[in-house]
Amino acid sequence: MTAPHARWSSGDPQAVLDGFEQLPGFVWIFEGPELRVVAANPAVRAAVGNRSGLIGEPFRRAVPELAGQHIFELLDQALHGIRSHGYEQRVLTDRNGDGTLTEAFYTFDMAPWRNPDGSVRGVIVQAVDATPVVAARQAAETAAATAERRYRQAAGLVLELQRSLLPDVLPVLPHVQVAAHYLVASSDLVAGGDWFDVVPLPDGRLALTVGDVVGHGATAAAAMGQLRTVARQALQSGGGLPQVLAVLDDFAGRADVTRAATTCLAVLDPDTGTLEAASHGHPAPLVIGATGEARYLPLTPTGPLGTGADPAPVQTHQLRADDVLLLYTDGLIERPRQSLHDGARILADAAAAARRAILDAATTIPQRLPDRICTLVTERLALAGGGFGDDTTLLAAHLLPQPLAPLHVTLPADRTALRPMRRHLSDWLVRIGAGELDASDLVHAAGEAVTNAVDHAYPSGTPGTFTLHGTLDHQGVVHVTCADQGRWRPPVADPGGRGRGLTMIRGLVDRAEVSHTEAGTTVSMHHHIGQATNVTTVAAAQAAGPHKQAAVVEEFTAAVIEAPTGRVLRVQGPVDLVTGPRLRAAIMQASRGGSLPLTIDLTPVTHLSSTGVRVLHEVARIVAHLRVTATPQSPAHAVLELTGLGHLLPEPSADGRDDGFHR
Repeated sequence: MTAPHARWSSGDPQAVLDGFEQLPGFVWIFEGPELRVVAANPAVRAAVGNRSGLIGEPFRRAVPELAGQHIFELLDQALHGIRSHGYEQRVLTDRNGDGTLTEAFYTFDMAPWRNPDGSVRGVIVQAVDATPVVAARQAAETAAATAERRYRQAAGLVLELQRSLLPDVLPVLPHVQVAAHYLVASSDLVAGGDWFDVVPLPDGRLALTVGDVVGHGATAAAAMGQLRTVARQALQSGGGLPQVLAVLDDFAGRADVTRAATTCLAVLDPDTGTLEAASHGHPAPLVIGATGEARYLPLTPTGPLGTGADPAPVQTHQLRADDVLLLYTDGLIERPRQSLHDGARILADAAAAARRAILDAATTIPQRLPDRICTLVTERLALAGGGFGDDTTLLAAHLLPQPLAPLHVTLPADRTALRPMRRHLSDWLVRIGAGELDASDLVHAAGEAVTNAVDHAYPSGTPGTFTLHGTLDHQGVVHVTCADQGRWRPPVADPGGRGRGLTMIRGLVDRAEVSHTEAGTTVSMHHHIGQATNVTTVAAAQAAGPHKQAAVVEEFTAAVIEAPTGRVLRVQGPVDLVTGPRLRAAIMQASRGGSLPLTIDLTPVTHLSSTGVRVLHEVARIVAHLRVTATPQSPAHAVLELTGLGHLLPEPSADGRDDGFHR
């Protein structure tokens, strides 16, 4: 039996030593203020050229070329008890002893080595050679950039033309949810002539249309855009379905490029479920019931537009609550060696299966029913047929069993209410189907209104409440009000970094008003919201990966990262009345009281309030060489531009991307 003193808590001493010698990673162990090398495994010794006399030497003397690379400074911090990390940090060493520096990239962790009494004995460094990973990523990025340039030359302008002529968003409505997918044919990277549109009418009804122009190319795409515009204008002018179709038919007959286009036009009354529909040479709509049963609406189509055919008869149908109406172009049902009847049956089967699917919460398939049906149907039919031979459009409208309920919540007017307010409003906006950018703008604007109520409505120490109310109207406009029972303080001539809340609100939403009465103050915000349409190629749709966004992180954190470009403070979560002071403290600590250059990465920030804006204005006057990065799609970017902090953002590079530090 091995004596107790001959064993360590980590195992047999000889086994531990043997394992240390064969570690695939790098380990340095330094002792004392001179950082004498007391242990270094073979892998790390090889990384610096297996130089003689390494063990026992002060590290600065043993590897002098690291001076100026910020390595010794980090080791000194560890001697003072501060642990640090580096991610793919570039390190230059003289491996051959001839003065030529070799480049390598390391991900490392430097931690204090402590005595039993807690005092610092030295520093332990563990590292992984990330050079192969960095090289592979750089090669992949170069290859991807080359492939992307080639693809854009062939298809980028085509898709931009297509998107510019089609609606980029669809309305979000209280009684009907809509979604649309447009896929450019995989066999022909030229613009096609499909179109779709969803038009809320002044009387609360909803018009849906799809159509197809004969041919391909820029001319067909331009003709499609003209027909869609004519149909939209005729609908919005208040004409009935026969009048709208007559205008469209007359316009199509005036030019060869628009003549013989097909279209299906439907007008739905969400309150009654009554649907009027007519077709000029276009396939009949498909209805998927609540239990997955599929039925095509019986239509009597007339000839294509502009060909002198008789007027299309308008036929009335009755949709049931929870029905999904599908309008589509013939590219979805046309297949080589397959009849249109078989194509229609396959479409109905795919749509019914998508409707009946019970999804796990972790799936990447959209949970919203019309998005789910559009996604699964186009994916499965493209897979079954080896791609589409023609452009394909699928437009889905779900008649909700119950209209979307309004939001109504009352909370105490103190700082602790900010997070639950954002959660209530965000959850409601998700339920009604608001797009990510619209939801971000509304949550930001409401946060400013609530912050003003907390700061100004009630005298210090006086309890009070505020009420947040949200509704969605038949034109797709969200109305959010924040009402308190207090009186706001009048604005001062010099706000001293404050007073940006109302300016931010008006910059974030379409329209905002503030009303003061004896009963209190109400901020009313109005914003037209929409759901993004999906216009892409079949190949891009299949390569797009998950369809759902990752969960938003709501916890505030601020972490220092030693990046190749310098020190970065990565901020995550909400920056508001509660967390603003923590942001300021983190900035001052990371910059050593403003003496060190610092980049603040705000890309992961979920909410940047006027409190955070004030902090950034303050520290910009203190911190030397302060930079701020935030991707253009992030919630913080628009706020920075809106509040006079855009000069802190990096200049966009030649390829249109900013060159900030994002991970």
